[in-house]
Amino acid sequence: MRTVGEILSEARNKRNLSYEQVEKETKIRKKIIKILEESDWSSLPPTYIKGLLKNYSSYLGLEEKRILAFFRREYDEKKSLSGVKPVAKLRTGFRFTPGVVTAFLFGLVTLAVVWYLFSQYQSFTAPPKLEILEPKDNIKISSMEVNVVGRTWSDSILKINGETVQVSPGGTFSVAVGLKEGNNTLTITAANRFGKISKVTRTILVELTKQKTSTSSSEKNLSLTLQILNKSTFVTVEGDGKVFFEGLMLANTKKEFTAKEKIKIKTENGATTKVVIDGQELILGKEGEKVEKDFTL
Repeated sequence: MRTVGEILSEARNKRNLSYEQVEKETKIRKKIIKILEESDWSSLPPTYIKGLLKNYSSYLGLEEKRILAFFRREYDEKKSLSGVKPVAKLRTGFRFTPGVVTAFLFGLVTLAVVWYLFSQYQSFTAPPKLEILEPKDNIKISSMEVNVVGRTWSDSILKINGETVQVSPGGTFSVAVGLKEGNNTLTITAANRFGKISKVTRTILVELTKQKTSTSSSEKNLSLTLQILNKSTFVTVEGDGKVFFEGLMLANTKKEFTAKEKIKIKTENGATTKVVIDGQELILGKEGEKVEKDFTL
């Protein structure tokens, strides 16, 4: 049975696409594309792999659900094959005496104490690890949002432009960030409980391509502009039951949304979230107030 990597590679070759062309059109690095086509699942976080597979399979014209189903099967099979190695047999003649057992337990406890003290000292003196896998620094994109993906310590307090981001138990994170046209600076920090901080910055240039506006359709749609004022905040926007955006929108950014009947907006800070609809401006709530509001045609 073919692997996910073989399916992706065959689809790319059938379309005569080079790695460089795919990287340019999908913004997925050539190195990452090769990892996907080699089914090297151990090199990337599972949640990150799923997002990449969805984007890459969609780009190649493949069925996303089928590719993700194959991936889950392969990933589970590899996990089941990496079982615990059998313990080697004890040498003939070796005997567990009470003295040997006592010495072994004492040594084990001593090692555990030393390791605990070392880890506490390390966490006190060293800032947490912070690795940003995506996006690369100083890139130019034509989209108003970007996925920030990386790794840190599981107990770190992670923030993007001052807003706290959830970290998985394994220390990985992935969050969509809304941008503005022009230059955007993302400041990602990870702090431990003693205040030691690691910081990474990413500069992203957004250049939108001019699109022709359609005037032939007579169907009336619901359109609004969502604007974030002077403080970044997390928002979720749904239209007609579909999620349009879910993630962090930076301060002084805005996004336009269109639906046929209904748009729902959820925000973590009503005071910094403004909606412009039919020429009217609406601040959704108070400072720090979580707000959920529906707009209908």
